[in-house]
Amino acid sequence: MFFYPTSKVGTSGTGSLDGGVVELCPNAQKVAKYYREIIINGNLVIPPQKPPKEHIVKVTHQIILNDVEVLTVTLPDGTIAGKKIIVAGIISLSIQYVADVPDQKVHHVHFDLPFTGIILKDCGTLISTNDTIFPNNFVVHSCVEKVRLTQIDNRTLNKEIVLMLWVEEK
Repeated sequence: MFFYPTSKVGTSGTGSLDGGVVELCPNAQKVAKYYREIIINGNLVIPPQKPPKEHIVKVTHQIILNDVEVLTVTLPDGTIAGKKIIVAGIISLSIQYVADVPDQKVHHVHFDLPFTGIILKDCGTLISTNDTIFPNNFVVHSCVEKVRLTQIDNRTLNKEIVLMLWVEEK
């Protein structure tokens, strides 16, 4: 069984650290000049204190940024090669499901999925130290491009999440 959420319900906040982040995907007006796509995959297991799952009703998520750091890359000869932006955070994934028990009550399970990404130029090279986004003239955006949950058994789901992190000049 596959489950593909059709909306991005559950995001809130305005891009501040330690708070919810409003998702913003790049588009024709907001091009992602510097970005990183991250795949978060693996199994999710419903804890034993929760009843097993029959089927999923709803999936929501919230992105929380914990740390944004600009890293200067220095070559062995002391030359500064450029910069990269390291972003760390959590995707808080909430799954509402109908329990596989006789009364079939709706239950909820929550998972915090950590991520770290290194943002570079669109061709994967370092960002110039002279770029106008430095020293602190940028905003980090996030965009969950895909969430796919596959049922393995009544307690185990396989997750595939595609997350894009990108920066925009202020």
